[in-house]
Amino acid sequence: MTMSLASSYKWPVANMDQTHGSSSAQDSNVKSTTRLAASFFDQASGSSTVDSAAAAPAERLQLKEIPGGYGLPYIGPLKDRWEYFYFQGVRGFFEKRMAKYNSTVFRTNMPPGWPWTDPRCVMLLDQKSYANVFDYDKVDKTDTFAGTFIPSLEFTGGLRMCAYLDPSDERHTKLKSYCLELLKESGPRWTPEFHKQMTSSFPVWEKEIASKGSSSFNSVCQELMFKVMIKAMTNVDIDNIPESDRPSSADLTKWTGLQLVPVLSVGLPAPIDDLVLHTAPLPFALARGGYDKMFKFLQKYAGEALDVAGKFDLNRDDATHNLIFFTILNGHGGFLRFFPIILKYVNTSAGLQEELKKEIRAAIETNGGVLNGKALESMSLVQSTVYEALRMEPPVPLQYARAKQDFVLESHDAAFRIKKGEMLGGAAYYASRDPVIFKDPNTFNPKRFLGEEGRKLLSHLIWSNGRQTTNTSTNTSSSNTKQCAARDLVPFLGQLFLVELFRKYESFQISDVKPNDTLACSFLRLTPASSS
Repeated sequence: MTMSLASSYKWPVANMDQTHGSSSAQDSNVKSTTRLAASFFDQASGSSTVDSAAAAPAERLQLKEIPGGYGLPYIGPLKDRWEYFYFQGVRGFFEKRMAKYNSTVFRTNMPPGWPWTDPRCVMLLDQKSYANVFDYDKVDKTDTFAGTFIPSLEFTGGLRMCAYLDPSDERHTKLKSYCLELLKESGPRWTPEFHKQMTSSFPVWEKEIASKGSSSFNSVCQELMFKVMIKAMTNVDIDNIPESDRPSSADLTKWTGLQLVPVLSVGLPAPIDDLVLHTAPLPFALARGGYDKMFKFLQKYAGEALDVAGKFDLNRDDATHNLIFFTILNGHGGFLRFFPIILKYVNTSAGLQEELKKEIRAAIETNGGVLNGKALESMSLVQSTVYEALRMEPPVPLQYARAKQDFVLESHDAAFRIKKGEMLGGAAYYASRDPVIFKDPNTFNPKRFLGEEGRKLLSHLIWSNGRQTTNTSTNTSSSNTKQCAARDLVPFLGQLFLVELFRKYESFQISDVKPNDTLACSFLRLTPASSS
Protein backbone atom coordinates (compact mmCIF):
# COMPACT_ATOMS: atom_id res chain seq x y z
CA MET A 1 0.00 0.00 0.00
CA THR A 2 1.24 3.51 -0.85
CA MET A 3 1.27 4.75 2.70
CA SER A 4 2.63 8.23 1.95
CA LEU A 5 -0.19 8.92 -0.47
CA ALA A 6 -2.93 7.60 1.78
CA SER A 7 -1.62 9.47 4.79
CA SER A 8 -1.36 12.79 2.92
CA TYR A 9 -5.13 13.19 3.09
CA LYS A 10 -5.92 15.13 6.29
CA TRP A 11 -8.30 12.82 8.13
CA PRO A 12 -10.49 14.40 10.83
CA VAL A 13 -9.34 13.69 14.38
CA ALA A 14 -11.40 11.09 16.25
CA ASN A 15 -11.29 8.76 19.22
CA MET A 16 -10.15 5.84 17.12
CA ASP A 17 -11.38 2.31 17.78
CA GLN A 18 -13.97 3.79 20.16
CA THR A 19 -15.81 6.09 17.79
CA HIS A 20 -19.41 5.18 18.49
CA GLY A 21 -21.12 4.04 21.64
CA SER A 22 -23.49 1.11 21.68
CA SER A 23 -27.18 1.24 22.50
CA SER A 24 -28.77 -1.74 24.20
CA ALA A 25 -30.29 -2.79 20.87
CA GLN A 26 -26.91 -2.66 19.18
CA ASP A 27 -25.36 -4.65 22.05
CA SER A 28 -27.97 -7.31 21.45
CA ASN A 29 -27.10 -7.43 17.76
CA VAL A 30 -23.40 -7.69 18.54
CA LYS A 31 -23.99 -10.62 20.88
CA SER A 32 -26.04 -12.39 18.24
CA THR A 33 -23.20 -11.94 15.77
CA THR A 34 -20.75 -13.73 18.07
CA ARG A 35 -23.11 -16.68 18.20
CA LEU A 36 -22.94 -17.34 14.45
CA ALA A 37 -20.93 -20.55 14.91
CA ALA A 38 -23.68 -22.45 16.67
CA SER A 39 -26.29 -21.44 14.13
CA PHE A 40 -24.62 -23.38 11.33
CA PHE A 41 -24.69 -26.61 13.27
CA ASP A 42 -28.46 -26.25 13.33
CA GLN A 43 -29.52 -23.90 10.56
CA ALA A 44 -28.11 -20.93 8.68
CA SER A 45 -29.36 -17.59 9.90
CA GLY A 46 -30.82 -15.19 7.38
CA SER A 47 -29.37 -11.94 6.17
CA SER A 48 -30.33 -8.77 7.85
CA THR A 49 -31.73 -5.34 7.42
CA VAL A 50 -29.54 -2.26 7.38
CA ASP A 51 -29.37 -0.15 10.49
CA SER A 52 -27.65 3.16 11.07
CA ALA A 53 -24.72 2.72 13.41
CA ALA A 54 -23.11 6.07 12.63
CA ALA A 55 -23.83 8.86 15.06
CA ALA A 56 -25.53 12.02 13.82
CA PRO A 57 -23.13 14.86 13.00
CA ALA A 58 -22.48 17.20 15.89
CA GLU A 59 -22.63 20.25 13.61
CA ARG A 60 -23.61 21.11 10.07
CA LEU A 61 -20.81 20.39 7.62
CA GLN A 62 -19.67 22.82 4.97
CA LEU A 63 -21.28 22.16 1.57
CA LYS A 64 -18.58 21.79 -1.08
CA GLU A 65 -18.36 21.02 -4.76
CA ILE A 66 -17.33 17.44 -5.39
CA PRO A 67 -13.69 17.59 -6.50
CA GLY A 68 -12.29 15.72 -9.47
CA GLY A 69 -13.73 15.27 -12.92
CA TYR A 70 -14.07 13.06 -15.97
CA GLY A 71 -11.76 14.73 -18.51
CA LEU A 72 -12.34 15.09 -22.21
CA PRO A 73 -14.80 12.71 -23.90
CA TYR A 74 -13.16 9.40 -24.86
CA ILE A 75 -9.70 10.58 -23.78
CA GLY A 76 -10.52 11.06 -20.08
CA PRO A 77 -12.10 7.62 -19.57
CA LEU A 78 -9.29 5.91 -21.49
CA LYS A 79 -6.63 7.75 -19.46
CA ASP A 80 -8.29 6.83 -16.17
CA ARG A 81 -8.67 3.20 -17.21
CA TRP A 82 -5.00 2.88 -18.07
CA GLU A 83 -3.99 4.55 -14.81
CA TYR A 84 -6.32 2.22 -12.87
CA PHE A 85 -5.05 -0.99 -14.42
CA TYR A 86 -1.53 -0.33 -15.67
CA PHE A 87 0.19 2.93 -14.66
CA GLN A 88 -0.89 3.44 -11.04
CA GLY A 89 -2.66 0.23 -10.08
CA VAL A 90 -5.90 0.12 -8.14
CA ARG A 91 -4.39 1.29 -4.83
CA GLY A 92 -2.36 4.06 -6.40
CA PHE A 93 -5.33 5.19 -8.49
CA PHE A 94 -7.48 5.88 -5.44
CA GLU A 95 -4.74 7.11 -3.14
CA LYS A 96 -3.32 9.63 -5.61
CA ARG A 97 -6.76 11.13 -6.13
CA MET A 98 -7.57 11.19 -2.42
CA ALA A 99 -4.31 13.06 -1.83
CA LYS A 100 -4.70 15.36 -4.84
CA TYR A 101 -8.20 16.50 -3.86
CA ASN A 102 -7.70 16.21 -0.08
CA SER A 103 -11.04 14.47 -0.03
CA THR A 104 -12.44 10.98 0.38
CA VAL A 105 -15.25 11.90 -2.03
CA PHE A 106 -14.33 12.72 -5.63
CA ARG A 107 -15.35 12.29 -9.24
CA THR A 108 -13.50 9.95 -11.55
CA ASN A 109 -14.06 7.46 -14.36
CA MET A 110 -14.28 3.79 -13.44
CA PRO A 111 -13.63 0.86 -15.79
CA PRO A 112 -14.45 -0.44 -18.27
CA GLY A 113 -15.76 2.84 -19.71
CA TRP A 114 -15.32 3.86 -23.32
CA PRO A 115 -16.33 2.59 -25.80
CA TRP A 116 -19.19 0.67 -24.22
CA THR A 117 -20.21 2.03 -20.82
CA ASP A 118 -20.68 5.38 -19.08
CA PRO A 119 -17.76 5.39 -16.62
CA ARG A 120 -18.61 8.52 -14.62
CA CYS A 121 -18.74 7.89 -10.87
CA VAL A 122 -18.62 9.70 -7.57
CA MET A 123 -16.29 7.55 -5.46
CA LEU A 124 -16.71 7.27 -1.69
CA LEU A 125 -13.65 6.25 0.34
CA ASP A 126 -14.60 6.93 3.97
CA GLN A 127 -17.07 4.98 6.05
CA LYS A 128 -19.57 7.77 6.56
CA SER A 129 -20.04 8.53 2.86
CA TYR A 130 -19.78 4.86 1.90
CA ALA A 131 -22.95 4.06 3.88
CA ASN A 132 -24.96 5.82 1.17
CA VAL A 133 -24.51 2.91 -1.25
CA PHE A 134 -26.84 0.84 0.92
CA ASP A 135 -29.28 3.61 1.91
CA TYR A 136 -32.27 2.44 -0.13
CA ASP A 137 -34.22 5.65 0.40
CA LYS A 138 -31.57 7.49 -1.59
CA VAL A 139 -30.17 5.00 -4.11
CA ASP A 140 -31.28 2.39 -6.61
CA LYS A 141 -29.22 -0.80 -7.00
CA THR A 142 -30.62 -1.91 -10.36
CA ASP A 143 -27.85 -3.14 -12.70
CA THR A 144 -25.06 -1.87 -10.42
CA PHE A 145 -23.69 -5.22 -9.15
CA ALA A 146 -20.66 -5.16 -11.48
CA GLY A 147 -20.24 -1.39 -11.52
CA THR A 148 -20.77 0.70 -14.61
CA PHE A 149 -21.67 -2.23 -16.86
CA ILE A 150 -23.89 -5.31 -16.89
CA PRO A 151 -22.79 -8.53 -18.59
CA SER A 152 -24.93 -9.94 -21.36
CA LEU A 153 -28.05 -11.70 -20.07
CA GLU A 154 -27.02 -14.65 -22.22
CA PHE A 155 -24.74 -15.63 -19.33
CA THR A 156 -27.79 -16.17 -17.12
CA GLY A 157 -30.41 -17.67 -19.40
CA GLY A 158 -31.72 -14.33 -20.60
CA LEU A 159 -32.78 -13.40 -17.06
CA ARG A 160 -31.62 -10.58 -14.81
CA MET A 161 -30.26 -12.20 -11.64
CA CYS A 162 -31.16 -11.18 -8.09
CA ALA A 163 -27.78 -9.43 -7.71
CA TYR A 164 -28.75 -6.96 -10.45
CA LEU A 165 -32.19 -6.08 -9.03
CA ASP A 166 -33.14 -3.30 -6.62
CA PRO A 167 -34.78 -4.39 -3.34
CA SER A 168 -37.95 -2.56 -4.38
CA ASP A 169 -38.40 -5.04 -7.25
CA GLU A 170 -40.93 -7.75 -6.37
CA ARG A 171 -38.80 -10.33 -8.16
CA HIS A 172 -35.84 -9.40 -5.95
CA THR A 173 -37.92 -10.14 -2.87
CA LYS A 174 -38.85 -13.58 -4.19
CA LEU A 175 -35.31 -14.50 -5.27
CA LYS A 176 -33.60 -13.20 -2.13
CA SER A 177 -36.17 -15.06 -0.01
CA TYR A 178 -35.43 -18.21 -2.00
CA CYS A 179 -31.70 -17.83 -1.39
CA LEU A 180 -32.22 -17.22 2.33
CA GLU A 181 -34.46 -20.27 2.60
CA LEU A 182 -31.83 -22.42 0.88
CA LEU A 183 -29.22 -21.16 3.34
CA LYS A 184 -31.53 -21.92 6.25
CA GLU A 185 -32.09 -25.48 5.06
CA SER A 186 -28.40 -25.97 4.25
CA GLY A 187 -27.26 -25.16 7.79
CA PRO A 188 -26.46 -28.67 9.04
CA ARG A 189 -24.59 -29.61 5.86
CA TRP A 190 -21.78 -27.01 5.83
CA THR A 191 -19.62 -28.32 8.66
CA PRO A 192 -19.46 -32.03 7.77
CA GLU A 193 -19.01 -31.38 4.05
CA PHE A 194 -16.33 -28.75 4.63
CA HIS A 195 -14.49 -31.15 6.96
CA LYS A 196 -14.76 -33.96 4.39
CA GLN A 197 -13.39 -31.87 1.53
CA MET A 198 -10.61 -30.25 3.57
CA THR A 199 -9.54 -33.69 4.81
CA SER A 200 -9.35 -34.98 1.25
CA SER A 201 -7.36 -31.91 0.13
CA PHE A 202 -4.61 -32.13 2.76
CA PRO A 203 -2.82 -35.11 1.12
CA VAL A 204 -2.90 -33.33 -2.25
CA TRP A 205 -1.15 -30.26 -0.87
CA GLU A 206 1.32 -32.37 1.12
CA LYS A 207 2.24 -34.55 -1.86
CA GLU A 208 2.85 -31.58 -4.14
CA ILE A 209 4.97 -29.80 -1.53
CA ALA A 210 7.07 -32.95 -1.13
CA SER A 211 7.58 -33.38 -4.87
CA LYS A 212 7.64 -29.79 -6.16
CA GLY A 213 8.46 -27.65 -3.13
CA SER A 214 5.10 -25.88 -3.26
CA SER A 215 1.43 -26.56 -3.92
CA SER A 216 -1.13 -24.20 -5.39
CA PHE A 217 -3.74 -23.40 -2.80
CA ASN A 218 -6.20 -21.96 -5.29
CA SER A 219 -6.27 -24.83 -7.77
CA VAL A 220 -7.11 -27.35 -5.03
CA CYS A 221 -9.48 -24.97 -3.25
CA GLN A 222 -11.38 -24.40 -6.49
CA GLU A 223 -12.49 -28.03 -6.56
CA LEU A 224 -12.82 -28.28 -2.78
CA MET A 225 -15.26 -25.35 -2.51
CA PHE A 226 -17.14 -26.40 -5.64
CA LYS A 227 -18.05 -29.68 -3.96
CA VAL A 228 -18.84 -27.95 -0.66
CA MET A 229 -21.14 -25.41 -2.33
CA ILE A 230 -22.99 -28.03 -4.38
CA LYS A 231 -23.54 -30.34 -1.42
CA ALA A 232 -24.57 -27.63 1.01
CA MET A 233 -26.88 -25.71 -1.33
CA THR A 234 -28.50 -28.66 -3.13
CA ASN A 235 -27.85 -31.71 -0.88
CA VAL A 236 -26.29 -33.47 -3.89
CA ASP A 237 -22.95 -35.28 -3.52
CA ILE A 238 -21.35 -34.53 -6.87
CA ASP A 239 -18.88 -37.43 -6.51
CA ASN A 240 -21.84 -39.81 -6.75
CA ILE A 241 -23.04 -38.34 -10.06
CA PRO A 242 -22.11 -40.09 -13.33
CA GLU A 243 -19.15 -38.32 -14.89
CA SER A 244 -21.11 -37.65 -18.08
CA ASP A 245 -23.58 -35.52 -16.06
CA ARG A 246 -21.03 -33.91 -13.74
CA PRO A 247 -20.36 -30.17 -14.25
CA SER A 248 -16.79 -28.84 -14.12
CA SER A 249 -15.61 -26.31 -11.55
CA ALA A 250 -13.06 -25.02 -14.10
CA ASP A 251 -15.80 -24.40 -16.68
CA LEU A 252 -17.90 -22.52 -14.17
CA THR A 253 -14.94 -20.50 -12.92
CA LYS A 254 -14.45 -19.47 -16.55
CA TRP A 255 -18.15 -18.54 -16.75
CA THR A 256 -17.68 -16.28 -13.71
CA GLY A 257 -14.49 -14.74 -15.08
CA LEU A 258 -15.92 -13.93 -18.51
CA GLN A 259 -18.62 -11.85 -16.87
CA LEU A 260 -16.26 -9.87 -14.66
CA VAL A 261 -13.09 -9.41 -16.74
CA PRO A 262 -14.18 -5.96 -17.97
CA VAL A 263 -13.40 -4.65 -14.47
CA LEU A 264 -10.32 -6.84 -13.94
CA SER A 265 -6.82 -7.25 -15.32
CA VAL A 266 -5.25 -10.65 -15.91
CA GLY A 267 -1.65 -9.50 -16.16
CA LEU A 268 -1.19 -9.57 -19.92
CA PRO A 269 0.92 -6.84 -21.57
CA ALA A 270 -1.11 -3.66 -21.20
CA PRO A 271 -2.11 -3.11 -24.86
CA ILE A 272 -3.27 -6.72 -25.23
CA ASP A 273 -4.94 -6.84 -21.83
CA ASP A 274 -6.88 -3.65 -22.53
CA LEU A 275 -7.85 -4.53 -26.08
CA VAL A 276 -9.10 -8.00 -25.22
CA LEU A 277 -10.77 -7.34 -21.87
CA HIS A 278 -11.91 -3.73 -21.76
CA THR A 279 -13.04 -2.63 -25.20
CA ALA A 280 -15.91 -5.05 -25.81
CA PRO A 281 -17.70 -7.78 -23.83
CA LEU A 282 -16.48 -11.33 -24.22
CA PRO A 283 -19.12 -13.67 -25.68
CA PHE A 284 -21.14 -16.18 -23.68
CA ALA A 285 -20.29 -18.76 -26.37
CA LEU A 286 -16.92 -19.25 -24.63
CA ALA A 287 -18.71 -20.56 -21.51
CA ARG A 288 -21.92 -21.99 -22.96
CA GLY A 289 -20.94 -25.67 -22.76
CA GLY A 290 -20.02 -25.62 -19.08
CA TYR A 291 -23.00 -23.47 -18.10
CA ASP A 292 -25.52 -25.59 -19.96
CA LYS A 293 -24.13 -28.72 -18.33
CA MET A 294 -24.52 -27.14 -14.87
CA PHE A 295 -28.09 -26.12 -15.71
CA LYS A 296 -29.03 -29.65 -16.80
CA PHE A 297 -27.27 -31.15 -13.76
CA LEU A 298 -29.33 -29.04 -11.35
CA GLN A 299 -32.58 -29.70 -13.15
CA LYS A 300 -31.91 -33.44 -13.10
CA TYR A 301 -30.46 -33.94 -9.61
CA ALA A 302 -31.23 -30.86 -7.45
CA GLY A 303 -34.98 -31.32 -7.20
CA GLU A 304 -34.93 -30.81 -3.43
CA ALA A 305 -33.41 -27.33 -3.79
CA LEU A 306 -35.52 -26.36 -6.79
CA ASP A 307 -38.74 -27.43 -5.10
CA VAL A 308 -38.13 -24.76 -2.47
CA ALA A 309 -38.57 -22.11 -5.17
CA GLY A 310 -42.24 -22.99 -5.42
CA LYS A 311 -42.80 -21.49 -1.97
CA PHE A 312 -41.89 -18.11 -3.47
CA ASP A 313 -43.84 -18.41 -6.72
CA LEU A 314 -40.69 -18.87 -8.84
CA ASN A 315 -40.66 -21.10 -11.90
CA ARG A 316 -38.08 -23.86 -12.14
CA ASP A 317 -35.94 -22.29 -14.86
CA ASP A 318 -35.69 -18.95 -13.04
CA ALA A 319 -34.77 -20.77 -9.83
CA THR A 320 -32.12 -22.85 -11.63
CA HIS A 321 -30.37 -19.88 -13.21
CA ASN A 322 -30.34 -17.99 -9.90
CA LEU A 323 -29.17 -21.07 -8.01
CA ILE A 324 -26.16 -21.22 -10.33
CA PHE A 325 -25.47 -17.55 -9.70
CA PHE A 326 -25.86 -17.85 -5.91
CA THR A 327 -23.74 -21.00 -5.71
CA ILE A 328 -21.00 -20.27 -8.24
CA LEU A 329 -20.48 -16.56 -8.79
CA ASN A 330 -21.53 -15.29 -5.35
CA GLY A 331 -20.46 -18.26 -3.22
CA HIS A 332 -17.72 -20.24 -4.93
CA GLY A 333 -16.06 -17.16 -6.42
CA GLY A 334 -16.25 -15.26 -3.15
CA PHE A 335 -14.59 -17.99 -1.09
CA LEU A 336 -11.80 -18.36 -3.65
CA ARG A 337 -10.95 -14.73 -2.91
CA PHE A 338 -11.55 -14.83 0.83
CA PHE A 339 -9.51 -17.86 1.94
CA PRO A 340 -6.23 -16.56 0.46
CA ILE A 341 -6.83 -13.29 2.32
CA ILE A 342 -7.04 -15.20 5.61
CA LEU A 343 -3.89 -17.19 4.77
CA LYS A 344 -2.04 -14.03 3.81
CA TYR A 345 -2.53 -12.28 7.13
CA VAL A 346 -2.23 -15.31 9.41
CA ASN A 347 0.99 -16.22 7.57
CA THR A 348 2.60 -12.84 8.26
CA SER A 349 1.32 -12.04 11.77
CA ALA A 350 4.06 -12.94 14.25
CA GLY A 351 3.04 -15.54 16.80
CA LEU A 352 -0.55 -15.71 15.62
CA GLN A 353 -0.41 -19.28 14.31
CA GLU A 354 0.69 -20.57 17.70
CA GLU A 355 -2.08 -18.65 19.49
CA LEU A 356 -4.74 -19.86 17.07
CA LYS A 357 -3.55 -23.45 17.34
CA LYS A 358 -3.69 -23.37 21.14
CA GLU A 359 -7.14 -21.78 21.25
CA ILE A 360 -8.61 -24.19 18.70
CA ARG A 361 -7.27 -27.33 20.33
CA ALA A 362 -8.12 -26.20 23.86
CA ALA A 363 -11.70 -25.38 22.86
CA ILE A 364 -12.19 -28.80 21.28
CA GLU A 365 -10.56 -30.61 24.21
CA THR A 366 -12.72 -28.71 26.71
CA ASN A 367 -15.74 -29.79 24.71
CA GLY A 368 -14.90 -33.46 25.08
CA GLY A 369 -12.94 -33.66 21.83
CA VAL A 370 -15.98 -32.68 19.78
CA LEU A 371 -16.10 -29.79 17.31
CA ASN A 372 -19.56 -28.26 17.45
CA GLY A 373 -21.22 -24.89 17.78
CA LYS A 374 -20.33 -24.54 21.45
CA ALA A 375 -16.64 -25.18 20.75
CA LEU A 376 -16.56 -22.76 17.82
CA GLU A 377 -18.36 -20.06 19.76
CA SER A 378 -15.66 -20.15 22.43
CA MET A 379 -12.87 -19.46 19.88
CA SER A 380 -12.91 -15.68 20.26
CA LEU A 381 -9.45 -15.10 18.75
CA VAL A 382 -10.32 -17.19 15.70
CA GLN A 383 -13.50 -15.16 15.22
CA SER A 384 -11.67 -11.85 15.64
CA THR A 385 -8.95 -12.94 13.20
CA VAL A 386 -11.52 -13.74 10.52
CA TYR A 387 -13.35 -10.45 11.06
CA GLU A 388 -10.07 -8.57 10.81
CA ALA A 389 -9.24 -10.30 7.52
CA LEU A 390 -12.64 -9.23 6.19
CA ARG A 391 -11.89 -5.68 7.32
CA MET A 392 -8.42 -5.54 5.81
CA GLU A 393 -9.46 -6.82 2.39
CA PRO A 394 -13.20 -7.10 1.76
CA PRO A 395 -13.69 -9.89 -0.83
CA VAL A 396 -15.89 -7.53 -2.87
CA PRO A 397 -13.83 -4.33 -2.86
CA LEU A 398 -16.31 -2.05 -4.66
CA GLN A 399 -20.05 -1.50 -4.24
CA TYR A 400 -22.15 0.68 -6.54
CA ALA A 401 -25.55 2.38 -6.55
CA ARG A 402 -27.33 5.08 -8.55
CA ALA A 403 -28.92 8.11 -6.88
CA LYS A 404 -32.68 8.01 -7.29
CA GLN A 405 -33.15 11.55 -6.00
CA ASP A 406 -31.16 14.69 -5.28
CA PHE A 407 -29.63 14.58 -1.82
CA VAL A 408 -26.71 15.84 0.26
CA LEU A 409 -24.03 13.27 1.01
CA GLU A 410 -21.65 13.72 3.94
CA SER A 411 -18.11 12.56 4.54
CA HIS A 412 -16.47 13.08 7.92
CA ASP A 413 -15.48 16.66 7.14
CA ALA A 414 -17.64 17.98 4.28
CA ALA A 415 -21.02 17.74 2.57
CA PHE A 416 -21.62 17.29 -1.15
CA ARG A 417 -24.66 17.65 -3.37
CA ILE A 418 -25.56 14.51 -5.34
CA LYS A 419 -27.85 14.75 -8.36
CA LYS A 420 -30.47 12.19 -9.31
CA GLY A 421 -29.03 9.63 -11.73
CA GLU A 422 -25.40 9.97 -10.64
CA MET A 423 -23.49 6.71 -10.08
CA LEU A 424 -21.94 6.28 -6.64
CA GLY A 425 -19.04 3.90 -6.08
CA GLY A 426 -18.14 2.80 -2.58
CA ALA A 427 -14.54 1.67 -2.13
CA ALA A 428 -14.94 -0.89 0.67
CA TYR A 429 -11.18 -1.39 0.97
CA TYR A 430 -10.71 2.22 2.09
CA ALA A 431 -13.96 2.57 4.03
CA SER A 432 -12.84 -0.47 6.03
CA ARG A 433 -9.54 1.26 6.80
CA ASP A 434 -11.06 4.57 7.84
CA PRO A 435 -8.76 5.98 10.57
CA VAL A 436 -11.65 7.96 12.05
CA ILE A 437 -13.14 4.58 12.97
CA PHE A 438 -10.18 2.24 13.39
CA LYS A 439 -6.91 2.78 15.24
CA ASP A 440 -3.88 1.89 13.10
CA PRO A 441 -6.23 1.00 10.24
CA ASN A 442 -3.57 -0.35 7.89
CA THR A 443 -2.20 -2.75 10.50
CA PHE A 444 -3.60 -6.26 10.72
CA ASN A 445 -4.62 -6.67 14.36
CA PRO A 446 -6.15 -10.12 14.94
CA LYS A 447 -7.34 -9.04 18.41
CA ARG A 448 -9.12 -5.91 17.20
CA PHE A 449 -12.62 -7.35 17.66
CA LEU A 450 -12.06 -8.93 21.09
CA GLY A 451 -13.76 -7.71 24.23
CA GLU A 452 -16.59 -5.23 24.69
CA GLU A 453 -14.95 -2.41 22.71
CA GLY A 454 -13.96 -4.82 19.96
CA ARG A 455 -17.51 -6.11 19.63
CA LYS A 456 -18.76 -2.54 19.22
CA LEU A 457 -16.50 -2.19 16.18
CA LEU A 458 -18.44 -4.94 14.41
CA SER A 459 -21.00 -2.28 13.53
CA HIS A 460 -18.31 -0.84 11.25
CA LEU A 461 -17.50 -4.13 9.53
CA ILE A 462 -19.14 -3.46 6.16
CA TRP A 463 -17.75 -6.09 3.76
CA SER A 464 -21.27 -7.52 3.17
CA ASN A 465 -22.91 -4.41 1.68
CA GLY A 466 -24.25 -3.69 5.14
CA ARG A 467 -23.15 -3.78 8.76
CA GLN A 468 -22.12 -6.98 10.54
CA THR A 469 -24.41 -6.13 13.47
CA THR A 470 -27.62 -5.30 11.67
CA ASN A 471 -30.55 -7.04 13.27
CA THR A 472 -30.89 -10.63 12.04
CA SER A 473 -34.57 -10.89 11.35
CA THR A 474 -37.06 -12.73 9.16
CA ASN A 475 -36.61 -13.62 5.53
CA THR A 476 -39.20 -10.96 4.67
CA SER A 477 -37.20 -8.04 6.06
CA SER A 478 -33.84 -9.46 4.97
CA SER A 479 -35.05 -9.89 1.40
CA ASN A 480 -35.67 -6.14 1.19
CA THR A 481 -31.97 -5.27 1.32
CA LYS A 482 -28.87 -5.92 -0.77
CA GLN A 483 -26.82 -7.15 2.16
CA CYS A 484 -25.08 -10.42 1.39
CA ALA A 485 -27.39 -13.31 2.20
CA ALA A 486 -24.33 -15.18 3.51
CA ARG A 487 -23.27 -12.41 5.87
CA ASP A 488 -22.99 -14.89 8.76
CA LEU A 489 -21.97 -17.90 6.69
CA VAL A 490 -18.82 -16.27 5.28
CA PRO A 491 -17.11 -15.56 8.64
CA PHE A 492 -18.34 -18.93 9.92
CA LEU A 493 -16.58 -20.80 7.09
CA GLY A 494 -13.54 -18.57 7.54
CA GLN A 495 -13.42 -19.70 11.16
CA LEU A 496 -13.96 -23.32 10.18
CA PHE A 497 -11.15 -23.02 7.62
CA LEU A 498 -8.68 -22.03 10.35
CA VAL A 499 -9.99 -24.74 12.67
CA GLU A 500 -9.43 -27.45 10.06
CA LEU A 501 -5.91 -26.17 9.32
CA PHE A 502 -4.76 -26.05 12.93
CA ARG A 503 -6.34 -29.32 13.97
CA LYS A 504 -4.18 -30.94 11.30
CA TYR A 505 -1.02 -28.80 11.31
CA GLU A 506 1.26 -27.09 13.78
CA SER A 507 1.95 -24.27 11.33
CA PHE A 508 2.05 -23.37 7.66
CA GLN A 509 3.91 -21.08 5.29
CA ILE A 510 2.61 -19.69 2.02
CA SER A 511 4.09 -17.80 -0.87
CA ASP A 512 3.35 -14.12 -1.22
CA VAL A 513 -0.24 -13.62 -2.30
CA LYS A 514 -0.11 -12.25 -5.82
CA PRO A 515 -1.36 -8.64 -5.91
CA ASN A 516 -3.93 -9.24 -8.64
CA ASP A 517 -7.58 -10.10 -8.89
CA THR A 518 -7.15 -13.84 -8.34
CA LEU A 519 -5.35 -13.48 -4.98
CA ALA A 520 -3.44 -16.64 -5.86
CA CYS A 521 -1.01 -18.23 -3.41
CA SER A 522 0.76 -21.53 -2.78
CA PHE A 523 1.59 -23.57 0.31
CA LEU A 524 5.34 -23.81 0.84
CA ARG A 525 5.20 -25.73 4.10
CA LEU A 526 2.60 -27.63 6.14
CA THR A 527 4.01 -28.88 9.44
CA PRO A 528 1.90 -31.82 10.69
CA ALA A 529 0.68 -31.86 14.28
CA SER A 530 2.56 -34.37 16.42
CA SER A 531 -0.58 -36.52 16.75
CA SER A 532 -1.25 -36.60 12.99
